[in-house]
Amino acid sequence: MTSRSPERACLLLAPQTKQELEESAKSDCAKALPDEDLPEAGRVTGVDVAGDSARVVTASQTIFLARFDVGWKVTAAGCKRLTTDDSRPYSCPVKGS
Repeated sequence: MTSRSPERACLLLAPQTKQELEESAKSDCAKALPDEDLPEAGRVTGVDVAGDSARVVTASQTIFLARFDVGWKVTAAGCKRLTTDDSRPYSCPVKGS
């Protein structure tokens, strides 16, 4: 998900994630997403799938996905691991509620 093609990246977002991004930015997704300054994904280092949820770990971030009728959509992006003691193990600048 990069600013090179924000319109295309917005198509990858789950509905709740896109809605939350637009509401918090008070702008449409294609304008708001580049402002989040998400890192380039880089090389994929791990993938975990559990039912209709998935986690993709890359060299620079973790991306969470969910399976919808139309396919897999991003529910959170730009996620960084917090301390292992934290009850919320990731901080994600782009996420749905």
